[in-house]
Amino acid sequence: MNQKSMWKAIVAVAVALAFMLPGSAVFAYDKELMTGVLPIAAAMVLSTVAVAANTNDESLEFMLAGADDISQSPQINTFDPDWIHFDDGTNVIAIGLTAGGTFEGAIRITPAELGGYDGYELTAVRWHHGYSGGTAPPHSGTIKIYDAGTSTTPGSVITSEPFTVPSMGWFEIPLSNPVQIDVTKDIWVSVRVTHAAGEYPLGAGPGPMVPGKGGWISIDGVTWNELTMYSLDHNWNIWAKVEIYSEPPETPQRPEGPTEGVIGVNYTFSTNTTDPEGEQVSYNWSWGDGTSSEWLGPFDSGATVYASHAWVDVGTYAIKVKAEDPYRKESNWSDPRTISITDRPILEIGNMSSGLFKVSAVIRNNGSADAASVEWSITLDGGFILLGKKTMGRVITIPAGEEVTIISDPIFGIGKTVVTVNAEIAESSDTAERNASVFLFFIKM
Repeated sequence: MNQKSMWKAIVAVAVALAFMLPGSAVFAYDKELMTGVLPIAAAMVLSTVAVAANTNDESLEFMLAGADDISQSPQINTFDPDWIHFDDGTNVIAIGLTAGGTFEGAIRITPAELGGYDGYELTAVRWHHGYSGGTAPPHSGTIKIYDAGTSTTPGSVITSEPFTVPSMGWFEIPLSNPVQIDVTKDIWVSVRVTHAAGEYPLGAGPGPMVPGKGGWISIDGVTWNELTMYSLDHNWNIWAKVEIYSEPPETPQRPEGPTEGVIGVNYTFSTNTTDPEGEQVSYNWSWGDGTSSEWLGPFDSGATVYASHAWVDVGTYAIKVKAEDPYRKESNWSDPRTISITDRPILEIGNMSSGLFKVSAVIRNNGSADAASVEWSITLDGGFILLGKKTMGRVITIPAGEEVTIISDPIFGIGKTVVTVNAEIAESSDTAERNASVFLFFIKM
């Protein structure tokens, strides 16, 4: 037996033994045997690692893509255009480790894809969790963005973002720290997930896999292989979102407005900021009571803007505001403006009575704070009223829980009329009406 034949026999035995080992995964490749050089190759045995794919065929367990067996309608990814990806937007398979564990699926984006995105940044990652023809349990993991390395291995991690997804489907994971794109370098985008045996967390689309780009996988985060090495000719359902790079707006000015108030009354505050690129900005006000305005706007850069809020509980509250540009770049929170909210008086018109020359009414303060400078009026509308058609006055203070009686000026006239009593302060007001008849100096309600 010559040397070349001997090596072929050894390789064949190694492959056969590897497949006989229980719990083992085998992937093999052949390389050209060169005269005078030891042959490279053959079988590499990993005692605990196997890649499995989930399709609608429950019997498929070991390194089978199963795309030809799928009878379910594909789930379409209909996202807007500024996404870089290598699949076609459909999910036809989900992949996991046979025995469970942690692995990463990644796409490698090269200058060929990045060429049109000078001045952009990577802001979010979308990926398909599970298989669209079935269900998927919740999984947690990490989105990783890698710097350029080699054509087969990513460089160092630029940023990472933890996630938890509850069910099967497409999920978008925004990056807390967007990555500026260098159009001259590769960038790798990966989804790292941990799962149990029999689970298939990471979705993929149909093939053929885009060589060197669409289907990278790593068990340990160090060694990377392509899915085709496991007989899985697919592109990951991993999409990278790119948006124009933009500086966030400047921190807004501290809100201007009152520093004291009472519950139930709207108070108005103002602020302004500028955007470095002159873009319009929106504002989100935090009222210090666990509520916010959500995003209001957009407004022109530098314009003074206003917002109002009423508090329902007594207390001291810190009001602050932040801004964002059209690309969702947010400023820092402003310095806070504090406001002290106290309880308020509540006015109510009570008993109204009439008699000779006059009408009287009771004003009650049903609140838990004193009512100061209460403006009141008694008006007769209708009939022929010569005297006392309208009487106005002011009560200096109505203590909390107490009442006062107000009396009209002398009334003289004739005919049917409507008597209206009104009392008001900034925090509260009330109005009451009664029909009445006037006969000279006698008023009857």
